[in-house]
Order: sequence, then structure tokens, then C-alpha cells
Amino acid sequence: MNTHHTVINCARRQAGVFAIALLSVCLLPAMRADMPMSPPAGGSMSNMPPASSPPAMKGGMDDKMDGMMGMMGMMDDKMGGMPAGSMPMTSTLPGYPGASHLYHIGATGFFLDHPQHITLTVEQQKSLNQLKEKTTLDQKSADRKIEGAEQELWTLTSADQPDGTKIQAKLAECEKLRSEKRFAFIKGVGEATKLLTDEQRQSLLGNTPAMSAPQTTSTQPASSGQPAMAPMRGM
Repeated sequence: MNTHHTVINCARRQAGVFAIALLSVCLLPAMRADMPMSPPAGGSMSNMPPASSPPAMKGGMDDKMDGMMGMMGMMDDKMGGMPAGSMPMTSTLPGYPGASHLYHIGATGFFLDHPQHITLTVEQQKSLNQLKEKTTLDQKSADRKIEGAEQELWTLTSADQPDGTKIQAKLAECEKLRSEKRFAFIKGVGEATKLLTDEQRQSLLGNTPAMSAPQTTSTQPASSGQPAMAPMRGM
């Protein structure tokens, strides 16, 4: 009887060990998949492949990047759609501290009409005449452009159903052409001031004795020696 019980107990213990071994074999792969992997000995974290971002975070970053790219595209479209020359432009003009109104004096004839105040050399006269002629031609060319724009404006406003948007754009174009024409004239006078010497510029402003004029018999009062300020043509 004792031998029979001993055999039964041994069989039970073997069955228990087998059951535990089977359970370990089934659960071990799942446990390994859930456990974080530690870096290999002697290795570094930089050698490990980067963990993928959670779906929610990845989607949020993509949405932000798409939004930024969209805004940049809109800015490019706006910049590309602006007409040429609409961006503000700056230009440095010749200046002479303490010599105000010099541009006003030169506006009447590019300093060629003041022989009683300054004596120009032959080279100065030639250069000033060439600059004056070029500026005059440029002004006439600008006038033709303005007349063309005004004619187009007349056509737009004579329609039975005027387009306000087109009319407004044409008005802006006309004013822009007029502004460019005036600035081109001022720039031309500025170039003329550079052809004079410092002494000549000061003489025109009455800061030095004026050049003596030929003696003539006249009952008119003597000139004060300073050029009169005439209305500015083209400025």
C-alpha cells in the first residue's frame, strides 16, 4: 500500500513540474515584448533606433508644419503678386550742410541761368547742358506715360458700368507716374549740384561776394547779389 501511494505522489509532482514549464514557455515571449530593452553592454543609447512618436503627437506636429508651410506660401503669393516698383525705394541725394535752397536755385535752369553770380568753365557749361537736356527728355517721356494712363482712365470711367477696382488701380498708377517724374527732376538737379565747386555753391547762396557784373547805365536799383527764389518748375 505504501508503495502505491509513493508512485501516485511522484506522478503528481511530475505533472506539476510539467505544467509550470509549459506555462513559462507560453508567457515568456509576451513578457519580453512588454519589457523595455536595455542597451547592450558597452554600447550607447545613440546606437539604438529612435522610438516612434505616438500617433497623436505625430499628427499634431504634421498639422503645425502644414500650417506654417501654408502661411509661407500665402506670403510668397502676396509678394509675387505685387506690381513691379510698388516696394518702397530709397535714393540718396547729394547734400551740402549749411547750403539750403540749392536745389531750388538749380530748378530754374540747372545753374546755367546765373552768370551774374558764378562763372562756369567751358567744361561745366557743357556738362550742365547735357544733364539739362537729358532731364528734359526724360520729363517729356514721363509726360507721355502719364497721358497714356490718363487716357486709359478716361476709357474706364466712360463705361456704362464702371469697374471701381480697375479705376482705383489706374488712379494709383497715374499718381505713381507723376511722383516718379517729379523725383527724376529733383534727382537731375542734384546731379547738377555736384558739377559746381564749393565756392560756386556758396556764391549762389549769397555767402560770398557775388561776381561783379559789367557796368551799365541803368536807373534800376542794384542787385543784392543773391539769386531770387523763383517758383519751382517740376519740383
